[in-house]
Amino acid sequence: MIHVRGGTTSSRHDRQQHEARQSAEVGRQQKAKQERAVAQQGMTKEGFVSARIHSLRMMDRGHPQLVLYYMNRDKSVKQECCSEVFVADDGDSGFTLVCPKCLERGVAHGLAQMKVMNKHRSFHIDARRAGEMVNLVDPWGKQFHVRICGTVTCDEVIRCDSCNIFAVRIENSRVWEV
Repeated sequence: MIHVRGGTTSSRHDRQQHEARQSAEVGRQQKAKQERAVAQQGMTKEGFVSARIHSLRMMDRGHPQLVLYYMNRDKSVKQECCSEVFVADDGDSGFTLVCPKCLERGVAHGLAQMKVMNKHRSFHIDARRAGEMVNLVDPWGKQFHVRICGTVTCDEVIRCDSCNIFAVRIENSRVWEV
């Protein structure tokens, strides 16, 4: 696939983006329905209602995670990000990466994520730091802890397909723009 800077995207890409937006909207509606059910407790005209959401997390604490450090040119950390490590149905491993350029442009967070697959961009995870707890701060200032499965290194350039602006190399979980 060839991208032209400032050019238009293909109709297939536009269709995939539209389908992803629709899927996200259906998920948001379902989540809102669950939250309304939880808020509605007591006696109604249909009878007694009681509901409870037990977990809002998609992953459990045992799921392998990485912490990626988005770096400035002066070697200071601009942003920290949790990344999920997964194994696809075909046995290939991968991890997720968020494109901050897409987020700046107003793209939904779910559409700004990239899957980096080992068969496309060869990477390796160094497990010497596996099991280490890393302290992070969420956007609201609350601290949380992440148990990492190691650090990731990818010598090949990873480019965002959505915006074609964000291109990085990852070295020891440090994300450097190229």
